[in-house]
Amino acid sequence: MTKINRLAALISLALCTAGVANADVIIVSEAGTDCTLTADALADCTTVEIGPHPAWQDNDPLGNGAVWVSYDETGVDGTSTPDASTTDPIFTILESFTLTGTGSLDFWIWADDTADLYFNAQGGSLELIKGANFSQDTCADGSIGCESDEYYNLSVANLGPGTYDITMRIYQVGTGTSPSSNPFGVLYSGRVAVPEPGTLALLGLGLLGVGAARRRKA
Repeated sequence: MTKINRLAALISLALCTAGVANADVIIVSEAGTDCTLTADALADCTTVEIGPHPAWQDNDPLGNGAVWVSYDETGVDGTSTPDASTTDPIFTILESFTLTGTGSLDFWIWADDTADLYFNAQGGSLELIKGANFSQDTCADGSIGCESDEYYNLSVANLGPGTYDITMRIYQVGTGTSPSSNPFGVLYSGRVAVPEPGTLALLGLGLLGVGAARRRKA
């Protein structure tokens, strides 16, 4: 087989693989997500949408449909106020995604009052990416907090095939005695991007052209 034929065969294989490439994966805070109520002996819970405080980052900050959520009606107009603690999170959310090829992650999080953010590949060690910030102003004074500029952005390129976990542990720090004075929740929005088949096809045609040009010069 000539070099150009070998190159064409490799490109054909790549394009066939591209035909079954995953679509982008959207990861957002929304009602109905499984969670763990860590403040209550690791009880199971399900997220509910809550009313954000006017000072918080608006819902849907990146156009992916994310809304502020909690384990209960702990929003500014809610009926439940969790006990404050800087040692134990109130609840935990685990989001997982699987890649069959190479991809990249762009993930944003806000919390009131703050949160721990972990990221790891399935089977790998859990890595703390950003620890909770227990300083206080409206919520945490800085990242990870609730105001628009108090986000944390986790951006990871060149993720290989496998299953990945994003774990968020959300804390309440303020000592207000009602949801209106001490609301609580988390907002997150992320996208796992994978190469588009069309992009791979253009790359393949470009490589084929380079190979043909080199053959003509030989």
